[in-house]
Amino acid sequence: MIQRNPVSHTPLARIGVLLTLLALAGCATQPAACTSTAARDLRTLDTLIAESQQNLARGYAIGSSTGRGNTSVNFCMGNSTGNVGLSFCSGGNGARRTGPVAIDLDAERAKLESMLQQRPVLASRAAADAAACTSAGA
Repeated sequence: MIQRNPVSHTPLARIGVLLTLLALAGCATQPAACTSTAARDLRTLDTLIAESQQNLARGYAIGSSTGRGNTSVNFCMGNSTGNVGLSFCSGGNGARRTGPVAIDLDAERAKLESMLQQRPVLASRAAADAAACTSAGA
């Protein structure tokens, strides 16, 4: 006959084991989160560089704009107490549309050049942060 240890099967013991496992899982994923944080700015800059290059290749940007909203007048007859209402609504529910947006090509080129100059500095900073995360996790 197999004897069981009654203490290890109590709800409190199970919660303790669960908390220990969660803590260990958190330690295992911490370097990945640290590396992700270190590279976030670089990924954002890369996205902006690609967008700027696409804008220059097209000659215009793609953006969203809000169309004109609807205008309405509502007239409501009241109930037996004589309430009468009148409301006027204008432009509150315009539709959002995506389409071409004019850009200053010279300004866009200058912005792209500035971002391309910032990229090596940001890349080395992200690599240093990632290395620090890796060494801290080891």
